[in-house]
Amino acid sequence: MRRPSPLHPPSITSVVGAVVCLWVGLACTRAPPPALSHEAYVWQRDWSPELTRTLPQAPVELTALRVLARERSGAARTPVDVAVDVGALARSGREVVAVMRVEGTAPLDGVSLQEVTTLARRWRDSGVRVRGVELDHDCATPSLPAYADWLAREKASLGDLTLSITALPTWASSPALERLTALPDDLVVQVHAVRAPTLFTPEEARGFVEAWAKASRRPFRVALPTYRVTLREGTRLTAEPREVARFLALLREHPVPGITGIVWFRLGHPGDPDSWSVQTLATVLRGESLAPRLTSRLVDAGGGALDVVIENTGGVDAPAPARLTLNGNLEVLDGVGGYAPRGSSLVAPRPPHLRAGERRVIGFVRGTEVSLVAP
Repeated sequence: MRRPSPLHPPSITSVVGAVVCLWVGLACTRAPPPALSHEAYVWQRDWSPELTRTLPQAPVELTALRVLARERSGAARTPVDVAVDVGALARSGREVVAVMRVEGTAPLDGVSLQEVTTLARRWRDSGVRVRGVELDHDCATPSLPAYADWLAREKASLGDLTLSITALPTWASSPALERLTALPDDLVVQVHAVRAPTLFTPEEARGFVEAWAKASRRPFRVALPTYRVTLREGTRLTAEPREVARFLALLREHPVPGITGIVWFRLGHPGDPDSWSVQTLATVLRGESLAPRLTSRLVDAGGGALDVVIENTGGVDAPAPARLTLNGNLEVLDGVGGYAPRGSSLVAPRPPHLRAGERRVIGFVRGTEVSLVAP
């Protein structure tokens, strides 16, 4: 009887089984991608009391604030002073990056980072946990080599302050990208308001970050929008919480190599009607439910009158209803805040956005047996 050779190859089945076992073992032991960090821009030229009161309410997940400290605006790039509440920043206890915004795409002749580093060191002397400075400048792509030269000269004077810059997705095609991205310590790629007339879509943003990750090996953060804007011709563009949350969910499910965190533009407050509330920001970054919860009711206003009230009891900002209809014997019906009477209804051509937790009176009614019709 022929004895099988000790070198006889194993069966295909055993090989496949071994490979599957090895793959499963590796999959089970592979570490999950690190959680993304979250920071936010504080963007106001003249700090309001509402902004100061909002800082302590900011989501605890925000590890740092990037604060507009200096601006060069207009065609002449005129210096603009920013009235920052330095005491409020110190009390926040968060790390801070002082930002200088330079408008336009032209070379930075006559501009120096010393304008913002001086402020950053003053803030640090006042108790603010200053980490570094940032330059927010939409440099034209053909001018990136000169921009890199400028950054190399300016960085030499920063000392222990870190340098961050914002970047546009269109830079990914530039041969100067590798040298430019090697200069700053931190890089924030903006994926909102890149191509008019779009403010933000998850699909476009995903394409931007994937193209950037292929073009550059440097780690980077992604700037996401939390605001609404009206164009000159009256078109209203909005960064919808659901759309931004969809981008984040996809990023968690299918990470893009190199992305280390999110920087939110901007931290909202009650005096900034075109930004998300801090509660909406917290809901989106935590991946919580975005289901709106709007309730309407009649509240005794005295003297036989009733206020018509809408309240947002959910965790996300939401548009108020365009129409509320009442039943009963209506003697007087009037609206406020954009609402006007139309028959037995209050109607708003452009319903207001109610922040999470906001309560708003939209009209008043006088009559008997008055009630609201369920929507």
